[in-house]
Amino acid sequence: MITHLGDRERDLLMVLYDMLFVDIDFVSTYIYPEILPTSTHRRIRKLEESGYIKSFKTPRADGVSVQNIKVICLDRLGVEEVEALTGESRWDTRWTKRTPTYIHHLIQLAKMRGILQEKQLPDFQFQTWIPERSSYYQYGQRKDDVIVPDGTVVFKRIVNDKAGDFAYFVEMERSRQRAAVSINKLRRYNEYMGRENGLAKHSIFETRPVITRVCFISANENEKLRLIEHTKDVDTSRIQAVLYTTYDEVLNDPYGEIWCFKGREGKHTMWKIIRDA
Repeated sequence: MITHLGDRERDLLMVLYDMLFVDIDFVSTYIYPEILPTSTHRRIRKLEESGYIKSFKTPRADGVSVQNIKVICLDRLGVEEVEALTGESRWDTRWTKRTPTYIHHLIQLAKMRGILQEKQLPDFQFQTWIPERSSYYQYGQRKDDVIVPDGTVVFKRIVNDKAGDFAYFVEMERSRQRAAVSINKLRRYNEYMGRENGLAKHSIFETRPVITRVCFISANENEKLRLIEHTKDVDTSRIQAVLYTTYDEVLNDPYGEIWCFKGREGKHTMWKIIRDA
């Protein structure tokens, strides 16, 4: 049985190609927001029976809730459909064999992508989300000369009828991540920004962004404040700005004044240009 694919179904397949996993809540919220959950489940079941996607249950990330959640990823026909749509096929079935913790990490990233796209503004337009496997970049000769963002999001900023791309390297911090890991990430981003073969030659950008920033997303406020403290003395002179916020703040008000800027007081919008006094 082959199911008819409309724009929504193709959107879902493209998201799964980039993000690897989404949960049923993502599908209901960002793919089929106008229909009832029962109808969403029915459409997902048809896609699964036709071989475009597959689903499985995984424990909830909080470790407390008894009920598992339904997770969706691409199946063979879904991969083939994406290849037909995009003309490329970079897929490895091993990518979908992940631990529950990592699956939830990717589901959170997918929801963040979803809200950024849904709530985009007329003068700050969501352009694209580039997944980790494409954002990866070796900028030097040493093994450690590499950046591996969880994702890269590009916006078009429009001011007085002039437009430019703003790029953000996204780091979704794990709840038990050690300070040294975050410090080393920032050190590498700073080196990358300062290299001739860094930003200028990173092939994910069709045109060089006018603004390039690093965003840290923490699980809660305490972890965000701890991260700010741990990274305050790291040299980030080549990075145009380092931003910090929490996952819940992004989901609730992504374009509001929720972002702390490294070395600055207060909270700001993510496109704020803060100039030295």
